[in-house]
Amino acid sequence: MMLFCGNVFADPVLNKILSTHSITLAWVDNTRPIAWQLNNKPSGMVIDICLDVVQSIEKRYNTKLDVKWTKIPAAARFEVISHNQADVLCAVAANSGQRHKIVKFSIPWFYTKMNILTKKSEQVLNEELLSGHTVGVISGGTAALELAKMNENYNYSISVKLVRDFNDGFDLLADGHISAFITDDVIIRGKLAEMPNKEDYQINASGFGNTLEYGLAVDKNADEMEEIINTNIKTMFATKRFDELYNKWFMSPLTSPDDIVQLPMSQQLINDKLRYQLR
Repeated sequence: MMLFCGNVFADPVLNKILSTHSITLAWVDNTRPIAWQLNNKPSGMVIDICLDVVQSIEKRYNTKLDVKWTKIPAAARFEVISHNQADVLCAVAANSGQRHKIVKFSIPWFYTKMNILTKKSEQVLNEELLSGHTVGVISGGTAALELAKMNENYNYSISVKLVRDFNDGFDLLADGHISAFITDDVIIRGKLAEMPNKEDYQINASGFGNTLEYGLAVDKNADEMEEIINTNIKTMFATKRFDELYNKWFMSPLTSPDDIVQLPMSQQLINDKLRYQLR
């Protein structure tokens, strides 16, 4: 406490964390292997990254923080941060120009694309074949904006079903209420890994749309927090820590021997690792 009690940071988020000795981390369930509930607690790649950030704050300011987790719906994840209901967003969070207006993003820690999950019986594997179908997407998500553009630019006549949670989309597809569910490729692959009837479903081999960059999100005024998070991610890349976490969540069994996402590291991540290792 003595090391920082005399300092007043311009960053209101860091001020609150240090003065209360607590940090509130927002997370979204049902997004394996990024974040989901395992053994009654938040688990996954981004959960471990956030816990590493907490440890770096504790070490930097010689303090101990009480970690408070708050589970939030996917559709509200950025508003929770912009409304100061949580300090850091530890969830699926793709950086986009629109979102960057309300929150700050860290440097990327993961790259993915969108993909289409559909039953094989539907034969809907690309964007053109979505026309005339009902498609589920997360409300306010990247896929929702993409489908709106398709309808406007190409007159696809896609009926869009907005859902607040990833599991809602998967359930609607399983029950036949929608023809396809579009979300990030990594989330679909994580879901397929645990499904006993995964052979009934199919995805596009390469995904579609622009590459999405995942980052941790903080309040627009949280400059010091952004710097702390970026430094921590760079350190993870420069050491073996990132490889350790990636192998744990993407290349190893999650809940059973057959439950493996088996998603090798992207070239973008490899390039990031090399860049920070050479500095």
